[in-house]
Amino acid sequence: MKFDFDVVVIGGGHAGCEAAHAAACLGAKTLLVTSDMNRIAQMSCNPAIGGIAKGQIVREIDALGGLTGLITDACSVQFRMLNRSKGPAVWSPRAQCDRTRFIDEWRRHLDATPNLDIFQDTVNQLIIENREDALPRVTGIVTSLGVKFSAKKVILTAGTFLNGLMHFGETRIPGGRISEQASYGLTEQLVKLGFTTDRMKTGTPVRIDGRSIDYSKTEAQQGDDKVAETLDGTLLVERDFHKFSFVPESHRTLRPRDCYIVYTNPESHSILRENLNRSPMYNGQIHSIGPRYCPSIETKIVTFPDKENHQLFLEPEGETTQEFYVNGFSSSLPWDVQIESLQQIEALRDVQVYRPGYAIEYDFFDPTQLTHDLQTKLVEGLYFAGQVNGTTGYEEAAGQGLMAGINAARSLRNLAPVILGRDRAYIGVLIDDLVTKGVDEPYRMFTSRAEYRILLRQDNADERLTPLGREIGLASEERQQWLDTKLEARQKLLEWCSRHKMKLSGHNNEILAALGTSPMSASTSIADLLKRPQISFSRLATLYAPLSEQIEKIELLRRSEIVESAEILIKYEGYIKREREVADKMTRLDYVQLPAEVDYNSMTALSTEARQKLTRIRPATIGQASRIPGVSPADVSILLLLMNR
Repeated sequence: MKFDFDVVVIGGGHAGCEAAHAAACLGAKTLLVTSDMNRIAQMSCNPAIGGIAKGQIVREIDALGGLTGLITDACSVQFRMLNRSKGPAVWSPRAQCDRTRFIDEWRRHLDATPNLDIFQDTVNQLIIENREDALPRVTGIVTSLGVKFSAKKVILTAGTFLNGLMHFGETRIPGGRISEQASYGLTEQLVKLGFTTDRMKTGTPVRIDGRSIDYSKTEAQQGDDKVAETLDGTLLVERDFHKFSFVPESHRTLRPRDCYIVYTNPESHSILRENLNRSPMYNGQIHSIGPRYCPSIETKIVTFPDKENHQLFLEPEGETTQEFYVNGFSSSLPWDVQIESLQQIEALRDVQVYRPGYAIEYDFFDPTQLTHDLQTKLVEGLYFAGQVNGTTGYEEAAGQGLMAGINAARSLRNLAPVILGRDRAYIGVLIDDLVTKGVDEPYRMFTSRAEYRILLRQDNADERLTPLGREIGLASEERQQWLDTKLEARQKLLEWCSRHKMKLSGHNNEILAALGTSPMSASTSIADLLKRPQISFSRLATLYAPLSEQIEKIELLRRSEIVESAEILIKYEGYIKREREVADKMTRLDYVQLPAEVDYNSMTALSTEARQKLTRIRPATIGQASRIPGVSPADVSILLLLMNR
């Protein structure tokens, strides 16, 4: 039995799993401590990965060498690319997953990870070494059973478990999630060390039996999957389709399933409205802040009193299970009110409930108490990741966990931390927002939060981050070779499109007319033709043989991915170039360092608010200072002058 580790990760959720895997893969002797080894990477709420901006984060995790994308592909029962009607800057992948398979896959990968051990228990104390001339330093943990583990670095990823309290109407039950005990002691210890903490609230919807749904009264929502079945029942999922992982061999094996859409109505709203006095959200029982962009059903009817219906998604929780998640019906109302309201929906007249929805309150820590490597400013060697930083969502948690694990492992070898810029990754936007701006409600990532989203597309995450992942030792050499092969094939296609011209002829103009675009007046390159909004690779290739032949030369396993990437680069060349120039100009401020010991209070030319915010947050660069709310452009100019820049 080992009790001495380089890195200890507290919590086996999405942040903890990515952190533990990354640290161990980078050579750190790592211990993951979780309250239940059978619920590792549990999908506490929605059984899905990805979504608007969240899908980009998962692809970035995969590009760096993390596991969430690979595991999602293996557990997916439906895949959809959201926002297809808009530009590629906001295309976002999303997969419906098999909840139990997801846990099993994570456990299988973690069990196979060298340098990684797992211990089942809760942690209620950190071992802290006080030093006279330096910050206190974490040196280990103590579990509820009294077991002590030493560690040079500790990563706290406790999710909703710190003093967690669940609300089922008037009934309150302590716990981190349903049927799991809360964690006590850590918050109180950290407050004594000077940390600022507060409470947040989140919720989860009711789960129902799919056999009690009247599907004839629903609207089926299918995925993007192309599936065929042989006479003997063998499932053939087409390999050339969108997925999360950039690894070519990653593919779907589970049978796809549909989701279903239903709507609430005035009758169901009436029941909810009549029982608002029993809702912890409105009777004073809950005082903490809930997620703005994932509100409870009772919040929806209060916020939008004139809206007669709200869309609900009935989502299967696995390949074979009858359990369905009612997306859009998050609630803390009593169980009987939830059931009565659902029964007013025609498709759910005979609904059978597995378990009701509930709200949960938990402790989080102001993330401005962290540096950009996710290490705390008050205790050396202590890192925070996930919902303890005020975020919501599996993907945001996993991205933070990955970076905390990388940086904790690198710190052991006195290597510089990996800090992703806002122009390089959504993960960089996420962490920069947390550390410089803090949170006043559960933070959820959106494409609108990224000022350079045309650069941060889901399709190019491997180009942006796999070389970095390879450099730090997390992404494999094979993964880099796959990227090199892909880029080489894409470059050949781009060069052919620029070089090859469609000759001016009646036949070729007939092709253009069939595609709904104007005729040529002179021979035109394929690249210039593809810039027309009516023309795409797939449409043109069906009518123009030379392009079809060129596409057929691409390896089947990567063909769709390469063609899509080439088309985006051709069509959006001007936008990409312009945004790159803007990003380069703005990120220069991130190279102007601010001394750690600078006395902002003595800089009387700065506004009072700027002095207060800069003193509290202590940004490392002018760029970070410019993104702090309350620090004006005039304050930034003054800082540049004072730094002789």
